[in-house]
Amino acid sequence: MMFSSLFRTLFPRRSSQRVVGSLAEVHIDGVPHHVLDWSETGLSIDGYEGSPAVGERVMFRFVLPLTSEDIFEFETWAEVIHNDEAGIGMRYLSISDDLTRRLRAVLRVMGTTDVTIPKGAISYD
Repeated sequence: MMFSSLFRTLFPRRSSQRVVGSLAEVHIDGVPHHVLDWSETGLSIDGYEGSPAVGERVMFRFVLPLTSEDIFEFETWAEVIHNDEAGIGMRYLSISDDLTRRLRAVLRVMGTTDVTIPKGAISYD
């Protein structure tokens, strides 16, 4: 294991709750990638050939099926903060207050046994 991966494992700098192992995907240049974990500040995906280097900025669409009828999704830019054998870690850039509120609402629900989605967390546009 590389030192940077070991360091992140031993000393995580996570400032918000994370969801691990969900059905979330990100679409980069139209190609879907499985999300390893995500939070209100960023996410990690599996590495792939030709993936962006540390410091690069990437536009993506996040898609998470919540129920058979409801999908939580958004588009934003992110900066790659690590790209190694543990995957690709990205930090969201310039997200709106509304998206921050929606991310927190969905994270709060996914982190509890209460499966009621808060009103306004899902956008249908």
